[in-house]
Amino acid sequence: MVSSQAVKSHQNEVLGILYHISFDDRCKSLFTYTDCIPLVVKIIVEYPDATLPKYLIALAVNLAANKRNAQLMCESDGLRHLVERAFKYQDCLVLKMIRNISQHDGPTKILFVGFADVFCEAIHRSTGKIDDFIIECVGIMGNLTIPELDYEMLLFQYDLLGFMKKRLSQENCEDDMILEVIILAGTFSAEEVCATTLLESGIIKHVIEHLNAKQEDDEIVLHIVYLFYQLIYHRATREIIIKETQIPGYLLDLMHDKNTEIRKLCDRSLEIISEYNEEWAKKIQIEKFRWHNCQWLEMIESQQMDEADFYGEDSYTPRIQDFLNPSDLLYGSGE
Repeated sequence: MVSSQAVKSHQNEVLGILYHISFDDRCKSLFTYTDCIPLVVKIIVEYPDATLPKYLIALAVNLAANKRNAQLMCESDGLRHLVERAFKYQDCLVLKMIRNISQHDGPTKILFVGFADVFCEAIHRSTGKIDDFIIECVGIMGNLTIPELDYEMLLFQYDLLGFMKKRLSQENCEDDMILEVIILAGTFSAEEVCATTLLESGIIKHVIEHLNAKQEDDEIVLHIVYLFYQLIYHRATREIIIKETQIPGYLLDLMHDKNTEIRKLCDRSLEIISEYNEEWAKKIQIEKFRWHNCQWLEMIESQQMDEADFYGEDSYTPRIQDFLNPSDLLYGSGE
Protein backbone atom coordinates (compact mmCIF):
# COMPACT_ATOMS: atom_id res chain seq x y z
CA MET A 1 0.00 0.00 0.00
CA VAL A 2 2.85 2.38 0.84
CA SER A 3 4.51 1.63 -2.49
CA SER A 4 1.22 2.46 -4.24
CA GLN A 5 1.32 5.89 -2.61
CA ALA A 6 4.02 7.01 -5.03
CA VAL A 7 1.72 6.30 -7.98
CA LYS A 8 -0.27 9.51 -8.53
CA SER A 9 -3.36 7.76 -9.84
CA HIS A 10 -3.72 5.88 -6.53
CA GLN A 11 -2.36 8.56 -4.22
CA ASN A 12 -5.56 10.05 -2.77
CA GLU A 13 -7.16 6.67 -2.08
CA VAL A 14 -4.02 5.24 -0.50
CA LEU A 15 -3.48 8.36 1.64
CA GLY A 16 -7.07 8.13 2.85
CA ILE A 17 -6.64 4.50 3.92
CA LEU A 18 -3.28 5.16 5.59
CA TYR A 19 -4.77 8.16 7.37
CA HIS A 20 -7.51 6.04 8.95
CA ILE A 21 -4.97 3.36 9.91
CA SER A 22 -2.79 6.01 11.57
CA PHE A 23 -5.51 6.77 14.13
CA ASP A 24 -4.62 3.56 15.95
CA ASP A 25 -1.60 4.12 18.21
CA ARG A 26 -0.63 0.48 17.79
CA CYS A 27 -0.33 1.02 14.04
CA LYS A 28 1.63 4.29 14.13
CA SER A 29 4.87 2.49 14.98
CA LEU A 30 4.43 0.09 12.04
CA PHE A 31 4.96 2.98 9.62
CA THR A 32 8.55 3.17 10.87
CA TYR A 33 9.37 -0.06 9.01
CA THR A 34 8.17 1.24 5.65
CA ASP A 35 9.18 4.02 3.26
CA CYS A 36 6.02 5.95 4.15
CA ILE A 37 7.60 8.58 6.42
CA PRO A 38 10.29 9.93 4.04
CA LEU A 39 7.81 9.72 1.16
CA VAL A 40 5.16 11.75 3.02
CA VAL A 41 7.71 14.41 4.00
CA LYS A 42 9.01 14.57 0.42
CA ILE A 43 5.51 15.07 -1.01
CA ILE A 44 4.76 17.80 1.55
CA VAL A 45 7.92 19.87 1.05
CA GLU A 46 7.81 19.55 -2.76
CA TYR A 47 4.06 20.05 -3.21
CA PRO A 48 3.60 22.85 -5.77
CA ASP A 49 0.38 24.38 -4.40
CA ALA A 50 -0.10 26.36 -1.20
CA THR A 51 -2.84 24.04 0.08
CA LEU A 52 -1.84 20.45 0.75
CA PRO A 53 -4.22 17.51 0.16
CA LYS A 54 -6.18 17.03 3.38
CA TYR A 55 -5.40 13.31 3.76
CA LEU A 56 -1.70 13.93 3.22
CA ILE A 57 -1.25 16.50 5.96
CA ALA A 58 -3.72 14.76 8.29
CA LEU A 59 -1.68 11.54 7.95
CA ALA A 60 1.54 13.46 8.64
CA VAL A 61 0.07 15.10 11.77
CA ASN A 62 -0.99 11.70 13.14
CA LEU A 63 2.31 10.00 12.35
CA ALA A 64 4.33 12.80 13.98
CA ALA A 65 2.75 11.87 17.32
CA ASN A 66 4.99 8.78 17.36
CA LYS A 67 8.55 9.41 18.59
CA ARG A 68 10.37 7.21 16.09
CA ASN A 69 8.28 8.53 13.19
CA ALA A 70 9.14 12.08 14.28
CA GLN A 71 12.84 11.23 14.25
CA LEU A 72 12.55 9.90 10.70
CA MET A 73 10.74 13.06 9.60
CA CYS A 74 13.69 15.16 10.78
CA GLU A 75 16.29 13.17 8.87
CA SER A 76 17.97 14.66 5.78
CA ASP A 77 17.24 18.18 7.06
CA GLY A 78 13.53 17.38 7.05
CA LEU A 79 12.68 19.67 9.96
CA ARG A 80 14.19 22.71 8.24
CA HIS A 81 12.26 21.98 5.03
CA LEU A 82 9.01 21.59 6.97
CA VAL A 83 9.54 24.87 8.88
CA GLU A 84 10.29 26.69 5.62
CA ARG A 85 7.14 25.27 4.02
CA ALA A 86 4.99 26.22 7.02
CA PHE A 87 6.18 29.84 7.07
CA LYS A 88 6.19 30.28 3.30
CA TYR A 89 2.48 29.45 3.07
CA GLN A 90 1.51 30.32 6.68
CA ASP A 91 0.24 26.74 6.88
CA CYS A 92 -0.98 26.03 10.42
CA LEU A 93 -1.49 22.32 9.63
CA VAL A 94 2.18 21.83 8.73
CA LEU A 95 2.95 23.77 11.90
CA LYS A 96 0.68 21.39 13.84
CA MET A 97 2.73 18.50 12.42
CA ILE A 98 5.92 20.28 13.56
CA ARG A 99 4.39 20.84 16.98
CA ASN A 100 3.73 17.11 17.32
CA ILE A 101 7.37 16.49 16.42
CA SER A 102 8.48 19.00 19.07
CA GLN A 103 6.80 17.13 21.93
CA HIS A 104 9.26 14.21 21.86
CA ASP A 105 12.20 14.34 24.25
CA GLY A 106 15.69 13.49 23.07
CA PRO A 107 17.70 14.40 19.98
CA THR A 108 14.61 15.44 17.99
CA LYS A 109 13.70 18.19 20.46
CA ILE A 110 17.27 19.51 20.51
CA LEU A 111 17.00 20.16 16.75
CA PHE A 112 14.46 22.88 17.54
CA VAL A 113 17.10 25.07 19.22
CA GLY A 114 18.09 26.30 15.76
CA PHE A 115 14.51 27.35 14.95
CA ALA A 116 13.44 28.94 18.25
CA ASP A 117 14.13 32.45 16.91
CA VAL A 118 11.82 31.81 13.96
CA PHE A 119 8.88 30.85 16.17
CA CYS A 120 9.53 33.62 18.71
CA GLU A 121 9.76 36.22 15.95
CA ALA A 122 6.35 35.09 14.64
CA ILE A 123 4.88 35.38 18.14
CA HIS A 124 6.44 38.83 18.61
CA ARG A 125 5.08 40.12 15.30
CA SER A 126 1.58 38.76 15.82
CA THR A 127 -1.23 41.29 15.91
CA GLY A 128 -4.09 41.37 18.37
CA LYS A 129 -5.96 38.87 16.25
CA ILE A 130 -5.70 35.30 17.51
CA ASP A 131 -5.08 32.78 14.77
CA ASP A 132 -4.23 29.10 14.67
CA PHE A 133 -0.76 29.75 13.25
CA ILE A 134 0.33 31.74 16.31
CA ILE A 135 -1.28 29.23 18.68
CA GLU A 136 0.87 26.52 17.08
CA CYS A 137 4.01 28.67 17.38
CA VAL A 138 3.31 29.25 21.07
CA GLY A 139 2.60 25.53 21.49
CA ILE A 140 5.93 24.58 19.90
CA MET A 141 7.87 26.93 22.17
CA GLY A 142 5.99 25.58 25.18
CA ASN A 143 7.16 22.07 24.26
CA LEU A 144 10.84 23.04 24.16
CA THR A 145 11.85 22.01 27.67
CA ILE A 146 15.57 21.71 26.93
CA PRO A 147 18.55 23.19 28.80
CA GLU A 148 20.27 24.05 25.51
CA LEU A 149 17.74 26.84 24.90
CA ASP A 150 18.56 30.39 26.04
CA TYR A 151 15.18 31.22 27.59
CA GLU A 152 16.36 34.51 29.07
CA MET A 153 17.56 35.85 25.73
CA LEU A 154 14.36 34.80 23.94
CA LEU A 155 12.12 36.26 26.67
CA PHE A 156 13.70 39.71 26.43
CA GLN A 157 14.66 39.87 22.75
CA TYR A 158 11.16 39.01 21.53
CA ASP A 159 9.21 40.57 24.43
CA LEU A 160 7.46 37.27 25.10
CA LEU A 161 6.48 38.52 28.54
CA GLY A 162 4.53 41.37 26.93
CA PHE A 163 2.83 38.86 24.64
CA MET A 164 1.89 36.58 27.55
CA LYS A 165 0.52 39.41 29.70
CA LYS A 166 -1.50 40.79 26.81
CA ARG A 167 -3.09 37.43 26.04
CA LEU A 168 -3.86 36.50 29.64
CA SER A 169 -5.41 39.90 30.38
CA GLN A 170 -7.37 39.97 27.12
CA GLU A 171 -11.14 39.65 27.44
CA ASN A 172 -12.73 36.68 25.69
CA CYS A 173 -9.36 35.14 24.89
CA GLU A 174 -9.78 31.64 23.46
CA ASP A 175 -9.20 28.76 25.86
CA ASP A 176 -6.65 27.23 23.47
CA MET A 177 -4.54 30.38 23.57
CA ILE A 178 -4.87 30.71 27.35
CA LEU A 179 -3.67 27.14 27.79
CA GLU A 180 -0.68 27.53 25.44
CA VAL A 181 0.40 30.80 27.06
CA ILE A 182 0.27 29.23 30.53
CA ILE A 183 2.32 26.27 29.26
CA LEU A 184 4.81 28.71 27.72
CA ALA A 185 5.11 30.58 31.02
CA GLY A 186 5.74 27.30 32.83
CA THR A 187 8.42 26.27 30.34
CA PHE A 188 10.27 29.59 30.56
CA SER A 189 9.99 29.61 34.36
CA ALA A 190 12.38 26.66 34.47
CA GLU A 191 15.09 29.34 34.14
CA GLU A 192 15.46 31.35 37.35
CA VAL A 193 15.89 34.79 35.75
CA CYS A 194 12.78 34.23 33.63
CA ALA A 195 10.83 33.02 36.68
CA THR A 196 11.81 36.15 38.61
CA THR A 197 10.90 38.39 35.67
CA LEU A 198 7.50 36.72 35.26
CA LEU A 199 6.72 37.04 38.95
CA GLU A 200 7.76 40.69 39.16
CA SER A 201 5.68 41.55 36.09
CA GLY A 202 2.39 40.90 37.89
CA ILE A 203 1.36 38.19 35.44
CA ILE A 204 0.43 35.84 38.31
CA LYS A 205 -2.65 37.98 39.02
CA HIS A 206 -4.01 37.10 35.58
CA VAL A 207 -3.05 33.44 35.97
CA ILE A 208 -5.01 33.22 39.23
CA GLU A 209 -8.00 34.86 37.55
CA HIS A 210 -7.97 32.08 34.95
CA LEU A 211 -7.56 29.46 37.68
CA ASN A 212 -10.73 30.75 39.35
CA ALA A 213 -12.59 30.94 36.02
CA LYS A 214 -11.45 27.56 34.67
CA GLN A 215 -11.67 25.37 37.77
CA GLU A 216 -13.41 22.59 35.85
CA ASP A 217 -10.81 22.49 33.07
CA ASP A 218 -8.28 19.95 34.34
CA GLU A 219 -5.71 20.69 31.65
CA ILE A 220 -5.58 24.42 32.34
CA VAL A 221 -5.52 23.84 36.11
CA LEU A 222 -2.73 21.26 35.76
CA HIS A 223 -0.48 23.62 33.82
CA ILE A 224 -1.22 26.52 36.18
CA VAL A 225 -0.15 24.31 39.08
CA TYR A 226 2.98 23.37 37.13
CA LEU A 227 3.76 27.08 36.69
CA PHE A 228 3.30 27.56 40.45
CA TYR A 229 5.64 24.62 41.08
CA GLN A 230 8.35 26.16 38.90
CA LEU A 231 8.06 29.49 40.72
CA ILE A 232 8.24 27.76 44.11
CA TYR A 233 11.20 25.65 43.02
CA HIS A 234 13.54 28.64 42.63
CA ARG A 235 14.88 30.24 45.80
CA ALA A 236 14.76 33.66 44.13
CA THR A 237 10.97 33.52 43.77
CA ARG A 238 9.96 31.14 46.57
CA GLU A 239 9.81 33.67 49.41
CA ILE A 240 7.72 36.12 47.39
CA ILE A 241 5.32 33.34 46.40
CA ILE A 242 4.89 32.24 50.02
CA LYS A 243 4.68 35.66 51.69
CA GLU A 244 3.09 37.90 49.07
CA THR A 245 0.74 35.73 46.99
CA GLN A 246 -2.26 33.46 47.51
CA ILE A 247 -0.58 30.58 45.67
CA PRO A 248 0.08 28.39 48.78
CA GLY A 249 -3.60 28.64 49.70
CA TYR A 250 -4.68 27.58 46.21
CA LEU A 251 -2.28 24.63 46.32
CA LEU A 252 -3.74 23.65 49.68
CA ASP A 253 -7.24 23.69 48.18
CA LEU A 254 -6.13 21.64 45.17
CA MET A 255 -4.16 19.00 47.08
CA HIS A 256 -7.28 16.82 47.19
CA ASP A 257 -8.33 17.40 43.56
CA LYS A 258 -9.84 14.42 41.77
CA ASN A 259 -7.14 14.63 39.09
CA THR A 260 -4.12 12.50 40.06
CA GLU A 261 -1.54 14.63 38.23
CA ILE A 262 -2.82 17.83 39.84
CA ARG A 263 -2.58 16.22 43.28
CA LYS A 264 0.99 15.03 42.64
CA LEU A 265 2.15 18.48 41.56
CA CYS A 266 0.44 20.09 44.55
CA ASP A 267 2.15 17.62 46.90
CA ARG A 268 5.57 18.35 45.41
CA SER A 269 4.98 22.10 45.63
CA LEU A 270 3.70 21.93 49.21
CA GLU A 271 6.68 19.79 50.26
CA ILE A 272 9.03 22.55 49.10
CA ILE A 273 6.96 25.17 50.94
CA SER A 274 6.96 23.03 54.12
CA GLU A 275 10.74 22.69 54.05
CA TYR A 276 11.15 26.44 53.62
CA ASN A 277 8.47 27.95 55.88
CA GLU A 278 7.62 26.58 59.33
CA GLU A 279 4.27 28.37 59.61
CA TRP A 280 3.04 26.92 56.32
CA ALA A 281 4.46 23.52 57.26
CA LYS A 282 2.06 23.43 60.24
CA LYS A 283 -0.91 24.53 58.12
CA ILE A 284 -0.16 21.88 55.50
CA GLN A 285 0.26 19.16 58.14
CA ILE A 286 -3.05 20.07 59.80
CA GLU A 287 -4.88 20.10 56.46
CA LYS A 288 -3.47 16.71 55.47
CA PHE A 289 -4.43 15.25 58.85
CA ARG A 290 -7.90 16.79 58.70
CA TRP A 291 -8.46 15.29 55.25
CA HIS A 292 -7.34 11.80 56.23
CA ASN A 293 -9.38 12.02 59.41
CA CYS A 294 -12.53 13.00 57.48
CA GLN A 295 -11.97 10.13 55.04
CA TRP A 296 -11.64 7.70 57.93
CA LEU A 297 -14.78 9.03 59.66
CA GLU A 298 -16.77 8.72 56.43
CA MET A 299 -15.61 5.12 56.03
CA ILE A 300 -16.61 4.24 59.63
CA GLU A 301 -20.01 5.92 59.25
CA SER A 302 -20.60 4.07 56.00
CA GLN A 303 -19.83 0.76 57.69
CA GLN A 304 -22.15 1.60 60.58
CA MET A 305 -24.98 2.45 58.19
CA ASP A 306 -24.48 -0.85 56.39
CA GLU A 307 -24.58 -2.70 59.72
CA ALA A 308 -27.72 -0.81 60.79
CA ASP A 309 -29.43 -1.84 57.55
CA PHE A 310 -28.36 -5.43 58.15
CA TYR A 311 -29.53 -5.72 61.80
CA GLY A 312 -32.60 -3.52 61.49
CA GLU A 313 -33.61 -0.18 62.95
CA ASP A 314 -33.95 -1.47 66.54
CA SER A 315 -30.31 -2.42 66.77
CA TYR A 316 -28.12 0.28 68.34
CA THR A 317 -24.68 0.96 66.97
CA PRO A 318 -22.91 3.86 68.69
CA ARG A 319 -21.93 6.59 66.29
CA ILE A 320 -18.26 7.42 66.05
CA GLN A 321 -19.02 11.06 66.94
CA ASP A 322 -20.39 9.91 70.31
CA PHE A 323 -16.89 9.27 71.59
CA LEU A 324 -14.56 10.90 69.07
CA ASN A 325 -14.68 14.54 68.05
CA PRO A 326 -12.53 15.46 65.01
CA SER A 327 -11.28 18.57 66.80
CA ASP A 328 -9.92 16.37 69.61
CA LEU A 329 -7.51 14.82 67.16
CA LEU A 330 -6.13 18.20 66.20
CA TYR A 331 -6.10 20.13 69.45
CA GLY A 332 -6.42 17.56 72.23
CA SER A 333 -9.39 16.81 74.45
CA GLY A 334 -8.60 19.68 76.83
CA GLU A 335 -8.32 17.40 79.88
